[in-house]
Amino acid sequence: MNIISKDELINKAGDLKVLPFVARKALEILNDENCSIEDLSSVIEKDQTIAARILKIANSALYGLRMEVTSLQHSLMILGFKTLRSIVLTATTRSLYKKFGITEKIIWDHSVGAAIAAKLISRGHGSDVGDSAFVGGLMHDLGKVIMNNETPEIYSEVMMKMYNDGIDSITAEKEVYGYDHTEVGSGVTGKWKFSVQLVHILKEHHLNDCRLEDIKDPLAAKSLACVHLADHVCKLLGIGYREADETVLLHELKSAVYLGLNKEKLDKLVEEISDTYNTEKSVFE
Repeated sequence: MNIISKDELINKAGDLKVLPFVARKALEILNDENCSIEDLSSVIEKDQTIAARILKIANSALYGLRMEVTSLQHSLMILGFKTLRSIVLTATTRSLYKKFGITEKIIWDHSVGAAIAAKLISRGHGSDVGDSAFVGGLMHDLGKVIMNNETPEIYSEVMMKMYNDGIDSITAEKEVYGYDHTEVGSGVTGKWKFSVQLVHILKEHHLNDCRLEDIKDPLAAKSLACVHLADHVCKLLGIGYREADETVLLHELKSAVYLGLNKEKLDKLVEEISDTYNTEKSVFE
């Protein structure tokens, strides 16, 4: 079996042409300090699928706007540029999948669940943390998407190992590839010149070699903690897994301790995340 090297995989997937044209242009505009709502709207409206997803996400309970947003330009005005950068990424993420079978659905469902969970966990920490956690949750497993896109037969072995042997994705990927999805995802988003915070989340969301207390930037540390905790909430609820894992002790996780969330708070949060996921997951379809 011929395994593609990590660098070769990152270079191949790191070509910006992988991103939809409208997403590339929208992100270019959003990175310009002098950009206008009109400039952004004129680009996004060229892709009705992306425009429709932006409207759906803007109107979802996750953003809690007081009135229904009915036009693209109105949603752009209300949400603001920082939030829009997050939503543009969110609205285009699914288009990165080359096919959409059982494996892809498992990865996608888990990503959506983690985005919703991270957004709810982030409440009280400011909108910047909320946006970063939301996109980080949605994209934290981008490396899996890329590995599965480019080498589907090989990645199916990873999935088999996970489900038949009961081992985690990092262990299974390293056994098969010699590297894992955190290295691939952070490498590709680094080439795409995404934010430092997002690249860091993709690289460290398992917190295997990273201490939250050692991260000097509070935004980066809180966002990462939210995504790490969200990942485990999904495991507890069985979102993107064969079945729920009730052995997960959320209150003992490093991320929960860092965010000051005790068992009582987490129990309420998990219930809210489950309800919100079930009502809002269709927004991302």
